[in-house]
This record gives sequence, structure tokens and C-alpha cells, in this order.
Amino acid sequence: MAHLRFKLIRLAPIYLYLFCCPLLTASDAPQLLPDADKFRLTLVEDRNSTLPLGPSCTGEAEQTLTCRAFTVTLKNLGKKVVRISWGGCNEPEIRFDRREPNSSSGWWPVSQIKRENCGPAIWRSIRLKPGEKNEYVTRLISSRRDAEAFAPGPYTLRAEWVLLGCTEEPEGTDCLSPLQVVRPPGPASAFDFQEAVSVISNEVRAESPALPNLGTVKFSFDADVIPASLAAKLAPMLRAKCPAERVDSVECAAFHYKIGNSGTRIVIWTRGCGEFFPEYLADGQWRPVFQNLPCTLNVPVETPILPGSVVEGDFSLAWGYDISSFRSPGEYTFRLTLNPTACFASPDGRFCLTQYHNEPPVTSNQLTFRTQ
Repeated sequence: MAHLRFKLIRLAPIYLYLFCCPLLTASDAPQLLPDADKFRLTLVEDRNSTLPLGPSCTGEAEQTLTCRAFTVTLKNLGKKVVRISWGGCNEPEIRFDRREPNSSSGWWPVSQIKRENCGPAIWRSIRLKPGEKNEYVTRLISSRRDAEAFAPGPYTLRAEWVLLGCTEEPEGTDCLSPLQVVRPPGPASAFDFQEAVSVISNEVRAESPALPNLGTVKFSFDADVIPASLAAKLAPMLRAKCPAERVDSVECAAFHYKIGNSGTRIVIWTRGCGEFFPEYLADGQWRPVFQNLPCTLNVPVETPILPGSVVEGDFSLAWGYDISSFRSPGEYTFRLTLNPTACFASPDGRFCLTQYHNEPPVTSNQLTFRTQ
């Protein structure tokens, strides 16, 4: 998925240009740099790096592999002078992968530049004569890079630098500046319409250490009945089972919840399928409200929660649950049980310090709903 996302982002300017200018086809994009074999990319772990740790890597997080520093060196093996340029988040297009035999390519991306909220893009460039090198030093996670967490154990890593630029013909010619000029009415410059050259580094082994015991995750869980007038607007967001004339029916039974972090460390709560378990009170016993439609949430939603803070959300029985037992007018009593999956997080909540773990269930207060 990450490879596909990167490809779509890189090709987006081309698709936009093709829409505006149909005479250009994808096959017309030239390769302005030498082939990949005219470059060498070397990856080295730097355990003594003086790079700032940043807000993600203080405390115990400093020990993690995610916060480790690496040096990537690009060498020009060819016989021509090249210019390499980038603008995305002011970082070169370098991705770090870990070996993953179960993936389609045998590798899985673990660190790459952020695509959003990294400030205005400013063009950067380097000029490499034959035999010259350029070093790029970074931690796997930084203010401009996103990275995954690593469970304790050994890993095989590599780097990939996707090069965009040009070759000086003849030497000394500024081949780059003219390419980066946007000429109206086109939406992008000629620099965007070139075939990138991907250079892959050597492989390195790195160890992810086990952290000391960080304590116990503690959650609180409260809920309230949402007034019928508001619930009528909430339920149709996922299922059209709450018409305005039936706002007092069980189809519109909806609840507002608050999940609190009662511990002393920041945690990441992940919501997928099955986090909430609704029950109703009948004959003095709690009985489950069964789900009759499968959950369609494919990607879990990760939410950092600071110590003493809460996250809020809404829950409706109209979202795939069997409500046949509540058709008759009357008063019904419900409760929700939260089955949290969580981890202790880095100080800024960007990655997990521990593996996700199924925490003990937490049950809400009783919720009374009256149908007409």
C-alpha cells in the first residue's frame, strides 16, 4: 500500500498535466538522469550521531530502533555531472524498508517523508561530479519523517533514494533551473515530467532492544444517551434507518462516549472492529445486542491519549446491530463495554513503544432509552 501511495503521489502532477495537455502521454516522460547502475547508495547505522533527538525520541523512546540515526551516502559512479533535486517536505525522496518475506516485494516501508503538514516546499539540490558523494543523515523518525515501531529483535534494513534531476550537457550548464520554471497555462514545470531513477542501498542489520516495564495501561469509560433530536442526525451517517418521524425509535438509539487515560503515560488507542460490546438489561440480567452486519473498517484508527485526557465519539445501535428486541414502546436500559487495544506511546504519540495489547474490558455506566 505504501509503495502504491508513493507512486500515485509522484504521478499526480503528470496526471494533472495530461488532463490539461492531452498531447503528452506517459511514455513521453524522459529519463534525465543516468541509469541506477551509475550511482551507489550506501547505508550505515550511526549509533554515535549528534542529531537532535526531537520530541518523538525523549525518555525511553530514545532507546528504540525507530529513533536510531542512519547515514545514507549517494555516490556518482558515472562519467557525467548530475544535479539531483527535491522539494517534498524539504527532504530527499529516501525511504527505509525492512525485510518482510510475507510482502509482495519482500520488503516493507518503515520510514518515509511526511506528505502533509511539513511546511512550504522549497527546492533543494545537489551537484555531483564523477566520483563525488553526498551524505544524508536522519533518524528513522523526525519532524519531517514518519516511521513505524519495531518489536524487540533483529531486523534487516535498506534504503531507497528516488532520484529526480538532470545531467549537465555540456558540463557546467545549469540544466536544473530551466526545468523547474512553471510556464502558464501549465500547472507544473517540466521537472515533474521525467522518469525517476530508483537507487537501492546495501542491507544492514539493526537490533531493536526490549524496553523496561513501562507499567499498566488504565482506561476509564463513560457514556451518555444522545438526545433524540441529535441522534436523528447521527445515525443516518452510516445507515439510513433513522427517519425524522421516528426519532424516538430504537433505530435512533445513540450514545456519546468518553474514553479516558487514567494512567501516567501517553497511550495510543486503536479502534478497529469489536471495540464496543453493547448489552441490554432484561429480567435482571445483561444480555448482548448481537451484530447482524459485519464490520467494514479495514484499517484501524490510531488515537493518542495523553495522561488525564479523554477522547470522545458516538455509537449507535443502528450501525449493524440486531434491534428486533426493542421494537415495542417502552424503556430500555443499555450499557457498553469497551475492549481496548492499546500501547504505550512515544512522548508525542507518534509511534508505539510497546506492542499493541488487549487491555482488560471497561464497562460504562447504565444508559436508559425510552421508545415511543
